[in-house]
Amino acid sequence: MMEGLVAKRYAKALFEVAKDKGLLDQVEQDLQLIVKISRETEDFMTFLRNPQISGNVKKDIIDSAFKNNISEIAQNLFYQLIDRNRVEVLEEILYHYVKLANEVRGIVDVVAITATPLDDATTEKIAKSFSDKMGKKVRLKNSVDPTILGGMVIRIGDRIYDGSINTKLQVIKRSLTASRV
Repeated sequence: MMEGLVAKRYAKALFEVAKDKGLLDQVEQDLQLIVKISRETEDFMTFLRNPQISGNVKKDIIDSAFKNNISEIAQNLFYQLIDRNRVEVLEEILYHYVKLANEVRGIVDVVAITATPLDDATTEKIAKSFSDKMGKKVRLKNSVDPTILGGMVIRIGDRIYDGSINTKLQVIKRSLTASRV
């Protein structure tokens, strides 16, 4: 619970600075890059969490790793997280930052989970459909999960709309099992 509040505070402060400087998109991309690298490189997070390595050494590594690839705003956030031993909240900061930035930009992030990848035309059609219904621009991301068999699961923020074949089969199974009793 405490980490969530901390992440929200960092995200809000970061959002305010980025908004004032007109760098909402750039800072979001920077955070996404940092999070991507931290997810893909297990040793990177182990290194950042290691209390035996000084903050200055960690910052020097950050400088060389991200030199000219992230904004000063994102870099300063990273430094603060290192100084305060809070690098573990980075992903949550990104989540809350994107939420705040999307509100201002009038954007909604939608994830369409399908059994096979969507083609560009279908992606556009789904995005337009949700955009028309919500009155906002939709950024649609397609995630593939073969276990849903077919159909689609749509995730918008904390809401999930499950139209997958797997779920429909489970409902039928429960219905048949309940009717036998």
